[in-house]
Amino acid sequence: MAGRGGRNSGMAQRMGVRVAGVIAGFLVLGLIVLGVHVLHGGAGSDVGASTGSVTGSASGSVSSGVPSTSSSSSTTVRVPPVSVAQLDSLPRSTTFTTVRGLPSSAGATSDGNVVRIARAQAGFDAPGGKPMVVIPATQLGLDTWLPIVDRRSGWYQVRLPSRPNGSLAWIPAAGMRTAQTDWRVHISLAAGRMTVTKGAAQMGEWVVGHGKDATPTPVGQTFLLAGFVDPSETFSPVIYALGAHSDSLDTFGGGPGTVAVHGWPTASGREGKISHGCVRVPAAALAIFAKLPTGTPVDITAS
Repeated sequence: MAGRGGRNSGMAQRMGVRVAGVIAGFLVLGLIVLGVHVLHGGAGSDVGASTGSVTGSASGSVSSGVPSTSSSSSTTVRVPPVSVAQLDSLPRSTTFTTVRGLPSSAGATSDGNVVRIARAQAGFDAPGGKPMVVIPATQLGLDTWLPIVDRRSGWYQVRLPSRPNGSLAWIPAAGMRTAQTDWRVHISLAAGRMTVTKGAAQMGEWVVGHGKDATPTPVGQTFLLAGFVDPSETFSPVIYALGAHSDSLDTFGGGPGTVAVHGWPTASGREGKISHGCVRVPAAALAIFAKLPTGTPVDITAS
């Protein structure tokens, strides 16, 4: 399937090129980072990562600690030692990479539970198992916060931002900072609508465009990975990358095929099956997205 990227009419086509440019911007050019807010669990507060004019201040209720999302055990499984050399040899888990040998489930749900990866962290195939990847402390220039989908025996199972979609890894829970948000995004492909809720309150609902039949928007739960502004993108300088990738295209314009939520200048370009997998939304939806914390669950359903 390599080389099937082609010319995309949406953000996804140029995701790889633009993200690479944005990463350079964080280090050299100082491109504006959006208000994709990072959750801090310990003090029950949240700190925005935003600068510039596109900001958001509220991230919903935030609490320290993570309620059990599935099975748990009072017995803690020992963490295998991982040397620096071994850590350096592991593949990195980012939106640019494909991970192998790990469990995968797009049906796993985080319920808004997230964990901060404060430093390079090995991801294991099971509690106390084999280290398979290294999770970096930042993703696209922002702190890494990953959804927790299970906890067991002193370990968290987290959703990764890499291919294949739904990839999961286990990390030790000890010393990790956790938090929870009540924001949630639901995208119905059949209805062509996106709904954002905060707890029981609906914060907005909009008609949106999504992937064509040949390049569909992938179904399953993903999460808000990062947001940024690319001033050179005339169709939508405001871009929110998700932790999911196209299942039909290996690359968009040479990039990793990351799916994103972004705007579009015309209403007709934001309706129906019209993109290469990205979700095109109106400006009002982008304004709400500016308030969402990194790691917010995004449920994409066929119905």
